[in-house]
Amino acid sequence: MTDADILDLKPDLPDFRKEVLKGLQSPSKWIHPKFFYDSNGSLLFDQITGLPEYYQTRTENYLLNDKCNIISKLLKDVEKAVELGVGNGQKSFSLIKCLPGLKEYVLLDISISSLRGAVKYLKTAYPWIGIHGVCTDYLNPHALYMGEGTGKRLIVFLGSTIGNMEKQDSMAFLRSCYGGMNDGDAILIGVDMKKDKEVLERAYNDSSGITARFNLNMIERIKREFGVSIPDGTFLHRAFYNEDIGRIEMHLVCTRNFSMNLDGAIIHFYKGEEIHTENSYKYTPEEFSAMLSRSGFTEPERLTDSRQYYSIFIARKP
Repeated sequence: MTDADILDLKPDLPDFRKEVLKGLQSPSKWIHPKFFYDSNGSLLFDQITGLPEYYQTRTENYLLNDKCNIISKLLKDVEKAVELGVGNGQKSFSLIKCLPGLKEYVLLDISISSLRGAVKYLKTAYPWIGIHGVCTDYLNPHALYMGEGTGKRLIVFLGSTIGNMEKQDSMAFLRSCYGGMNDGDAILIGVDMKKDKEVLERAYNDSSGITARFNLNMIERIKREFGVSIPDGTFLHRAFYNEDIGRIEMHLVCTRNFSMNLDGAIIHFYKGEEIHTENSYKYTPEEFSAMLSRSGFTEPERLTDSRQYYSIFIARKP
C-alpha cells in the first residue's frame, strides 16, 4: 500500500492550544472531545472498547455480523460505500462482508496515520474491492466525498459517533449527508439507545479505571503541550447520565483551589469546579427515526440486539 491509495486534502487541523485557552477562559470551562485522541488517548480508547462494561463497540460488531444477511438484502444494490471516521478499520471489515455488490469502499478521516493503517488492513483483507482513503474533515459539509458514478452509494457512520454531537448539529449533519446523496442512495448509522441509568453510567465509569485515565489524559496533554506543572490528583474523572437531557456527560473535577499559567493567561479554578469534556447523547428508536425523517430520509429499518441497547439504522434518500 502506498499513499497513492490516499487522497490528502490537507484539512485544517484543530489548534489545541488556541481552543483549550478559549474553553478554559469561558464562564463554564470546557474542552472539545476531539482533543482526547492524541497517541496515548487513542490507545486508551482502544482499551475502552474491549472493557466488559463498554457494550457499545461489542454490540455494534455483533449486529454487523449477526444481522449480515438482513443488511445484505437491504443494501444489495450498493456499489460504493463511504465511511466517515474510519478508526482502525475493524468496523469496516465486518460491514464489507455484508455488501455483496460492493465495488469501491472509501474511508474518510482527518488523521492521515489512521487512514494509512486502515487502508492497508482492508486492502489486504479485500484485494478485489477498490479501497481508498480521503484525508479530510468529514464534519465539514463541503468535504463529503461521494465521488462519481451511477451505482447506488452508501454513507456509513458507525461507533455511535453521532451521539457526541449536539442535537442541532446532528440534524445539520444528517441534512448535509442527504444533500450529498443521489436519489436511492442509503445511509447506515450506529446509535446508542436510552436504557437503564446504571448500565449507561457503568460504561463510562469502568472498574478498571481506563475511562478515567482517558479523560485525565486531557490534563496530561495540557501539561505536555503548554509545559506547565499540574500536580497529580488536582483533577478527578466524573461521568454521569443526565436524564433530563438524555446524555452522558464527562467532566474533570478540580479537587482544590488552583491556578495555572497557559501562555501568559492565568486560569483560576476553585475546588469543585469542572471542565466539561464530552457529551454522548442517547436516543429512543422513535427519536432517532424522527430525526432521519425530518432530514428527508425514508422510514428507516432498525437492527437491534435482544436487550435493545444499541441499534443500526438504515434509510434511503427517496
